[in-house]
Amino acid sequence: MAPITLTEAGHTMSTLVKRTSGSDYSLYIFAIIAGCVGISLIGFGLYTMYHGVDGTGLRDIPYEQRRYMREVRARNLNGFAITAKRPDLIIPIEELRE
Repeated sequence: MAPITLTEAGHTMSTLVKRTSGSDYSLYIFAIIAGCVGISLIGFGLYTMYHGVDGTGLRDIPYEQRRYMREVRARNLNGFAITAKRPDLIIPIEELRE
């Protein structure tokens, strides 16, 4: 094998580094800006997930909704009790409306 001389190595490096095709710099700039916007949106989403936005904290459920959900749960449990053939577990719905 022939030894590599300095001129051959320099010639090989210059062909690797030399760019013959023009680069589209506007595409690179657009990709960088789009990446920054995407990272910013992800950061905002994570922040609002853990800290919330002003005025969107947890609120108490109104009484009417609480009563309705209690009735729905009782109906579902009554359906399970009927399926399981356990009439002793059936809750009268009229008791919940009071």
